[in-house]
Amino acid sequence: MSDSSINLKVLINTYGKVLGLLLMMVLGMLLPQFHRLSFLIQYLLMVMLFFAFLDIDVRPSAFEKSVVWVLLTNVAVAFLGYAVLVPFNPELALVAFVTGIAPTAIASPVIIGFIEGRVEYVASSVLVTNVAVALIIPFAIPFVAGTAVPISTWEVLSAVLVVMFVPLLLARLVVHLPGNAQTVIRKGKSFSFPLWLVNLFLMSAKAADFIRNEISAPVTTLIQIALLSLLICVVNFALGALLGGSHYRQEASQALGQKNNSFVIWLALTFLSPLIAMGPTFYILYHNLYNSFQIYQFERRRKPAKIVSPADQ
Repeated sequence: MSDSSINLKVLINTYGKVLGLLLMMVLGMLLPQFHRLSFLIQYLLMVMLFFAFLDIDVRPSAFEKSVVWVLLTNVAVAFLGYAVLVPFNPELALVAFVTGIAPTAIASPVIIGFIEGRVEYVASSVLVTNVAVALIIPFAIPFVAGTAVPISTWEVLSAVLVVMFVPLLLARLVVHLPGNAQTVIRKGKSFSFPLWLVNLFLMSAKAADFIRNEISAPVTTLIQIALLSLLICVVNFALGALLGGSHYRQEASQALGQKNNSFVIWLALTFLSPLIAMGPTFYILYHNLYNSFQIYQFERRRKPAKIVSPADQ
């Protein structure tokens, strides 16, 4: 294979998914009429979670102790961001909380695998943070929303239990099936990214419909949300790197920085408002751009080792 074709393949692998995500976000904003299909978001999310949980080891020996610090920092960033902003702008405070509370992304072990990090560490963080945050959010959302959005703890808890724990339970049951059946089921994992693109399109369409027809949010508000989301993203990746130390620097950074935004976007759309969901929606763009940069840097560092000079042939 020629150097040009190798470079093209690396370019596609590095930036193709980010371009796909951007395209779906833009299409969703341009076609708000598709918000009528937003009821599918919950079910598509459950399917993606099911496939993700198939490959996560739930044995205690698989967990690193520092993952607990990732979880505590995850929660602290959300509540601290809310506490700082709520005296000045309660709406931005809610954006900060929803954006910050998102647990580790389901796809984060894949990114760490691309750059040859310790996949087990990030996989542990996926399970720990997703389960813990799913239990925290039903009690936190009614508190931070206050009287502005009257919702009950049970209302959120029952929805989260279905979305998060039904896929987890089903995934654990799959491991008891015959090997051939497991192989067939696991082949469905190839549809995870296309499903995520569809979900992102529907989320963007619902947000666009809400912004156009139900509120008159000025451009400055969207800019503020975009900047706040960027700040939280930078803080998360930086704090994660500090938490991981020299041994787990890139793994902890990825675990805290790359977020399961689809989960909190669904929560915001269901219980708060599409404007609040714009925080994690912008975050999707930021963490995927950073992921692309990491993969590009990794491939660039590896490339010299692959080049064979004519004298060596």
